[in-house]
Amino acid sequence: MQARILRIGVGIALMLTGYMVGTHTATSTHAQTMRGTVPPSYGRLVAGDSSSLWFEDNSGTLRQVSIPAGNTIYIITR
Repeated sequence: MQARILRIGVGIALMLTGYMVGTHTATSTHAQTMRGTVPPSYGRLVAGDSSSLWFEDNSGTLRQVSIPAGNTIYIITR
């Protein structure tokens, strides 16, 4: 008898949990668009990762352009 009541209680708890999870509305996060300008004197793009871009000029000097963290679309123009 106690096992049957326990099964019913667990079943009701699972049903309520499934209902609450299933009716939850998700909030969507949109990426922000940022614009930046890199001077042509920085040279060509040689490397990039999730937080920075690296440029090399004709004399071999490397320059780093940092990109802000987060959901960001970074548009660089020359």
